[in-house]
Amino acid sequence: MNTLTTRRAGVEDVGQLVPLLLAAAQQRRELAPDLWAPHPDAEARVRARLERELAQPERFAWLLAERGGKAVGVVSAGLFPAPPVYQSLLAGLSGDELYAADPEVLAALLDGAETFVWEGGAAVLVTACPTRASERLAHLTARGYRPLTFWMTRSVDPQATRPPSVRPATEADLPALVRLNAAAQEGKRRANPRFWTPHPDAPARFESWMRHSLTRPDRDVLVHEGPNGVDGFVVPQPTGLSPAHDAAGVGTLDDLAAADWATFSPLLEGAHHALAVRGVRTVQAICPTGWPERRAALDAAGFRTANLWLLKD
Repeated sequence: MNTLTTRRAGVEDVGQLVPLLLAAAQQRRELAPDLWAPHPDAEARVRARLERELAQPERFAWLLAERGGKAVGVVSAGLFPAPPVYQSLLAGLSGDELYAADPEVLAALLDGAETFVWEGGAAVLVTACPTRASERLAHLTARGYRPLTFWMTRSVDPQATRPPSVRPATEADLPALVRLNAAAQEGKRRANPRFWTPHPDAPARFESWMRHSLTRPDRDVLVHEGPNGVDGFVVPQPTGLSPAHDAAGVGTLDDLAAADWATFSPLLEGAHHALAVRGVRTVQAICPTGWPERRAALDAAGFRTANLWLLKD
């Protein structure tokens, strides 16, 4: 019989899951090779992640699809609290790891992932999908998912220099960073208030995070000095990717704020320089889909969408 079944995977299924996740990583690589380059120790790293998350069944679920005794699909699902600067919201995240042999398998896996996060108390469900995975994207849209965030990428310019108006931040700049970030948070809130409503203590929490970020050797905190003082900042930082991929060559711009769009260009130039010094080859910038001005600025700077987060509530 070729009946399709899905179930929660256990530690005993790791041997079946690893090949599926490596196949999923290869699919992502074909869609965006600059973002999803393979890690030389991919198999061991994927196995380690599985063993770690399978030991936390209350927070993570790995759904395994089988047909005729053969493993034909897998999807990850997890429960994550909102970052401290936003209102308390438990989100279910699925799809950053997904392999499905055919549309029937995809539908069954997503059914299982959604059930896990809703039953776990999630208020919203977020799923990841490569932009060029057109069939999967169409299926998610039909299920009621709508775009939430563009993950936009471009190559790092190895010849970039840091403009004179851009410099490393110091603790004296923290009030300006908090002020600028409040405006950026308002942009996100307008884009999707369900997901990005700031916490009442957001200013103090963000200041604490930036104070800590100034001490971290894995990132740079840069500010733009305008005629009236600091009017923009950017934090080029490491990227979290599936363990099957080499994240060392990818940097992320998430904390990025400017008083006006004219300051974006020197900030991005400074970010390119900082990442190039670290040997990073690709940069991704995170942009809410409901913030067209920010997307236009990133488009003008050569960024193109490689990955999407989609929301369902």
